[in-house]
Amino acid sequence: MFHLFTHAFFKALLFLGSGSVIHSFKDEQDINQMGGVWKKLPYTWVLMIIGTLALTGFPLLSGFYSKDAIIEYAYLRGNTAGYYASTVGIFTALLTSIYSWRLIFKTFHGDYNNNKLKIDTMHESPLVMLIPLIVLAIGALFTGYFFKELFIGHSSSNNFWTDSIKFLSPLSLDHPPLWIIYFTPVIVVLSIPFSYYLFVKNKNITNWLKNENKPLYNFLINKWYFDELYDYIFVKPSKKIGIFFWKNIDIKFIDKFGPDGISNLIKIFSNKAVKFQSGYIYQYAFIMLLGFSALLTYLILI
Repeated sequence: MFHLFTHAFFKALLFLGSGSVIHSFKDEQDINQMGGVWKKLPYTWVLMIIGTLALTGFPLLSGFYSKDAIIEYAYLRGNTAGYYASTVGIFTALLTSIYSWRLIFKTFHGDYNNNKLKIDTMHESPLVMLIPLIVLAIGALFTGYFFKELFIGHSSSNNFWTDSIKFLSPLSLDHPPLWIIYFTPVIVVLSIPFSYYLFVKNKNITNWLKNENKPLYNFLINKWYFDELYDYIFVKPSKKIGIFFWKNIDIKFIDKFGPDGISNLIKIFSNKAVKFQSGYIYQYAFIMLLGFSALLTYLILI
C-alpha cells in the first residue's frame, strides 16, 4: 500500500512529463527521434529527472523508502522464497534504473535526431501542463519520508489501518544487514553514469550487442511478436468467420428475404402498376365507367 501510494506520484509525473515532451515534439513519440533538447525544455527535463530518481529508488526520495522496504521485508522472511524475492527485487531495481535513465538520456541528451522538426521550434510546455507536474514532483520528493511512519511504522497497524489490512510479521525480527540496506541505492546511483556511457557517450556497445544478437533483438523490439501472434490466433480467424456470415447469412439470407426482398417485390408491383398509367383521358373515363357500372350492378342485385 505504501509503495502504491508513493508510486502514484512519480509514475504519474513521468507519464505527464512524457506528454509534455510529446507536445513539444508535435506528437512524436519515438525517443529515437528526439535527443539534445534539455536546454529547450528545462522545466520538463528537471521534473522528469525528479520522477526518474524517485522511480529508481534514489536515496531519500519517495521510491527509496517504499521500494527498499519491500526488498528488506522479503529478505527478513528468512526463508528461500524471501531470499529469492529480495534478489529478484534488487535485479529488477537495477533494470528499472537502466531503462529509466535510457529514456532520459535518449530524450533530452546526445544529438538531436529529428529530421521533421528543427530544434529551434522546440519550446517548453505552457503552465497549464507544468503546474500539475510540479505538484506531482513535490509528492515524488517528500511523500516517502513524511508518510513512511503512517504506512509502515511500528504503530501504523494500530493507529491507522486497524483491522482493515492483515499485517504479517517477518520470520526474523533482526535488523536487516547493512549490505542489503546499501546495496540497492548503490547500484541505482551507479546505473546513472553506466546508462549515460551506454546510450550517449559510447553507443557502439549497444550497437554491437544488437548486431551480435539480431534474432533476440528482433524478438524483443517486436514485443515478443505478441501482436502478430494475437493477430494470427484471434484477429484473422474472427475476420474469416465474420466474412463467412456476412456473405452467406447476411447477404444471401437476411438481405435477400428481408429488406432487399421486400424492396424488389415492391419494385415489381410498381413496374406492373405503371403500365395502367397510359396518360389517355378517354381510357381513364372508360375505366371509371366500368367501375361505376360494376358498383351499380352490385347495388341493384343486393
